[in-house]
Amino acid sequence: MEPDRREAERAGLCATCQYDRIVRSDRGSVFHQCQRAATDPSFPQYPNLPVLHCRGYELKSGGQASNTSGQK
Repeated sequence: MEPDRREAERAGLCATCQYDRIVRSDRGSVFHQCQRAATDPSFPQYPNLPVLHCRGYELKSGGQASNTSGQK
């Protein structure tokens, strides 16, 4: 399985969401930070992955749509 596909499966909706920001630690760990959390405290800053349902999900331009959206 290719690395991007593995990450997309690990992250769920976050992998294709326009509000996702990838954060890499000095030790090489990768985290998905939800940018919606900066303005709406009901969104977790670092959601538990994989995110399968999210009321704030919006497909980023150039991303692939997921058929799963709903509540976070």
